[in-house]
This record gives sequence, structure tokens and C-alpha cells, in this order.
Amino acid sequence: MSMRVNKRRREFRRSGIKYNWKMKIGTYLPDQCCSVISSILFMPLISEYCIDTTTARCMAWFSAAVSSGVPLVFVNIQTEQIPSTEETHFLKREIATSKQKINNANQIMHGIRLWFLPGLAEISVVLIPQPGEARFGMEIKRTEEGFVYIYSVMRGSPADRAGVREMYEESSANRFLLVISRLQCKSIMPTSACSAGLVHCCDQSEMKDILTSAIDQYETIQVHVMAWPNQTRPSPIPDVGCLAALLHPKSDSSL
Repeated sequence: MSMRVNKRRREFRRSGIKYNWKMKIGTYLPDQCCSVISSILFMPLISEYCIDTTTARCMAWFSAAVSSGVPLVFVNIQTEQIPSTEETHFLKREIATSKQKINNANQIMHGIRLWFLPGLAEISVVLIPQPGEARFGMEIKRTEEGFVYIYSVMRGSPADRAGVREMYEESSANRFLLVISRLQCKSIMPTSACSAGLVHCCDQSEMKDILTSAIDQYETIQVHVMAWPNQTRPSPIPDVGCLAALLHPKSDSSL
């Protein structure tokens, strides 16, 4: 006699399992300064009445950054509710006035958050000055999209000894910028674009002050740069900045 199978859809019981977070982070994220993924939030402009317009502006920023040589990798895009502040209240009133719909002044505002990888990996470089040296030996500039990059490296300098000049030459040969993602483990990437159209990014003068203070006291400086596709020269610290996706899982024959 055959038994009738209950075809009703019912979820399996769930149970909690222990997970060694410390070990996993240490194994799959060797450089705990790097969060692997980054994002930037775009606020709607006063002239933007729908989310599609903000989305288009967000993707224009991303495309311009990639076209300039910043090795970003697209991950995801999503809408995000904007917390109420004095700026958002003003923006709501302006949008409502422009649309001649005063009753919508209290509408919920949404921005666009773009998630991206800062290069295929973040490579850690440690600059170690020697007595008598007055500079780390690298010049920096900022792109229109708010990314800071290295455009010159002095031979024989701490940056040169750390391998930065070799990476700079290879990135330039492949038409990529050598972009700095972190300084002393702190992100220096752009974080938001406000309703006034300004891109909020790291202040270069503050970065130069940190570098100057460190070289004056002969202190080491840790810099992270974005790796680009088909990078051939080894990074100064090859096991740092690897993406978790690049680590092959261990084989398991128990299933």
C-alpha cells in the first residue's frame, strides 16, 4: 500500500549553530582594516522629482569614475530612506514648492546607495622612512569624482622602497590610476553626494598633514591602494587585501 505524501509547503525547522567569527575573519579577511565592500549615498537634487533621475545621476558618477581610470567594480544599487534633518526638511519644502504640491512637503525622501568594490582588492603598503628623509616620496591628486590617486613617485624614497613606484608604472601602462582607498586604515573614498550636488570626500590637506607629521617623527604609514584587473607585479604584502571570493573553499566529502 502506498502512503499519501503531504504536498503542503512547510518550512523545515530552524536551529542555531555555533560559528567561529574570529577565525573566519582572520582567515578570509586577512586585512581587518578593509571591509571589502564600500558604498556612496546620492541625495536627490531639488530639481529631481523621481528616483529614476537620481539613479541615472548615480550611474553617471560611477561610469565617469571608471572611465577616468579608477578600478571600481559594480556590486549593487538600492534605494534608501533619508533620515530627517534640517537639510532634508528644506529639500522637501523646495521640491513641494517646485511641484506646487504643498501637501507633499512631508513626503518620505529616498536616496540611491551605490555599492562597489574598491578595486579587485585593497593592497596594503607600509611606508618606512629612514633617518634624514623629509618626504615619503609620492605626489597625490584628486579626481573629479572624489578619489585620491598617486601620480608621481620619487626614486629611492620610502614609497619607492615599498613597491609603490612599480605599481604606479604598471597601473599607468594599463591605463588605470593608482588610487588610495585608505590611509592608516581610515577610508578616504567619497561617501555621499548631497542635495546641493557636492560630492563629500576626504580633505587632501588633512592627508598631507598626517603624512608630514609622520615623516617628521620618522613614523611608518600604512596605505591601501586599489588593485586593478590583470595586475602582474606582486604586491608588497601579497596575502593582504585578498577578497574572500578569491579564496577556494576547503573540500568536504561528508555530503
